Amino acid sequence: MSQNMSYGDPLPTPESVISGEQYRLTVLTPGLVRLEYSPDGEFEDRASTFAVNRRLPKPECRFKVVGDGVELVTERMRVFYDGKAFSPSGLHVVLVKKSKSLL
Repeated sequence: MSQNMSYGDPLPTPESVISGEQYRLTVLTPGLVRLEYSPDGEFEDRASTFAVNRRLPKPECRFKVVGDGVELVTERMRVFYDGKAFSPSGLHVVLVKKSKSLL
């Protein structure tokens, strides 16, 4: 197993996380982002069936704070999030073909 990856480590690579008082976004791969919102600012760090291991090498990505929210860009997607409770108007994800990288 590579030194950059351990099996069953639910804590993400810190450089792959951007967070605010009530949200946390974790880039797991260029095409997979874990989105969390918590009104009290408490987040779950235990392993889940979906993501037993979150300590992955940081994918190439960019974060940009926009008002109270964030814009996240990887080679596979662009995520716009307003920093509030998830809603159809406050969270947008645009996927791109692998051959048309956004980075």
